[in-house]
Amino acid sequence: MLNKSCFGWIGTVALVAGASLSSFAQDAGRAKPSSAESCAENPTDRTMSAAMRRHVVDDSENELYTRFRYSPVKGLGYEPGVNRRDPSSIIKVGDLYYVWYTHCTDPKYKWLNADIWYATSPDGVTWTERGPAVRRGLKGSWDDFSVFTSNILVADGKYYLCYQARTFTSRRNVVGMAKADSPDGPWVKLTDPILRTTPDGKLKELRGGYANWSQFEEKGSWDSGAVHDPGILPRFGKYWLYYKGHQIGGTMPADSKWGVAVADHPEGPYTKSPLNPITNSGHEIWVWPWKKGIAAIVDWAGPEKDTVQYSEDGVNFYVVASLEDIPPAGGAYIPDKFDDPENGQGFTWGLCQYGMSNWNFLLRFECDLHRDSEKQLQWKYFKHYSTVRDVMVDPARFGVPPKALRRNP
Repeated sequence: MLNKSCFGWIGTVALVAGASLSSFAQDAGRAKPSSAESCAENPTDRTMSAAMRRHVVDDSENELYTRFRYSPVKGLGYEPGVNRRDPSSIIKVGDLYYVWYTHCTDPKYKWLNADIWYATSPDGVTWTERGPAVRRGLKGSWDDFSVFTSNILVADGKYYLCYQARTFTSRRNVVGMAKADSPDGPWVKLTDPILRTTPDGKLKELRGGYANWSQFEEKGSWDSGAVHDPGILPRFGKYWLYYKGHQIGGTMPADSKWGVAVADHPEGPYTKSPLNPITNSGHEIWVWPWKKGIAAIVDWAGPEKDTVQYSEDGVNFYVVASLEDIPPAGGAYIPDKFDDPENGQGFTWGLCQYGMSNWNFLLRFECDLHRDSEKQLQWKYFKHYSTVRDVMVDPARFGVPPKALRRNP
């Protein structure tokens, strides 16, 4: 008989969209082998390799696999003196698309000492910057240093912006909210934050505005250092506030994980899930309704980095596909995001940030994550195959002329 303990983690690495969650959940509950020897107890009984036991479908047939393509946008591109980053999900109201993003003109920071601005577009390519949507609060308030990294929610005919906020007096940020009757505002802030860090752990007293969770006097819970990158998704008749957490005493920024807090109303109160953290990886929050559950892109941080994951209950996520070159801080146009659909359809484009230049800017991405989209799988889209990113970023250091790295589209 096959030693089933050899495949106890199948549920965490191979749940194809539309497959039965219950069968994978059963597999996920099996014990993980303690050593390679445990998988060789009955070698003559094995009819399939461990890899093929885990395998469900090739990338070319996986609905949640894609290659990302990038192009510039007008109006929100590179501009010396202005940082634009962390675009929200995009919505369409009438004939215009709307996006909100962090806006900072302080050369010392990228996302602190910032406000939330917004822009509109008739086509998703040419954008008109409209100005501030939500500004920092008055001195002494919980958002007097920065309001940043926002996301949009549309519910009951109203518009809600959730966002990170920082004060000068504390490095533990919070999640705030503002609401409006129109996407053009005016925006009215809620009096109190809708989410706070777990109040344990103790940071060392340091100068400067940046949190440094690794320098601590007392270690805290997984989300004691910061709660940030909020995004609210209406699903299963409730409002699901997904957020990233950092721990006081955590060593790396890539040690971030996701949590979720649930409410009956857009403004809360939000109650954190007892299963938090619900991912072991992930930086920016990116969730959307997919089929009857929730899909998530888990980007560059953690042991399950660069994956698409799926959950039928909002808290138990399983890896579906591995991706490359994921849009940094991506905000997609997801037409049914706020409909709580019985059969979520996905998306094909959005905006993201380029965050490694002296002044950050926004750009557009295309993908094939809508169920009606045709997959673009030709060889020309595998641009990072056989490359080393350090050479791509600084070819002169390796004696390579920049033009030698240009490839035909």
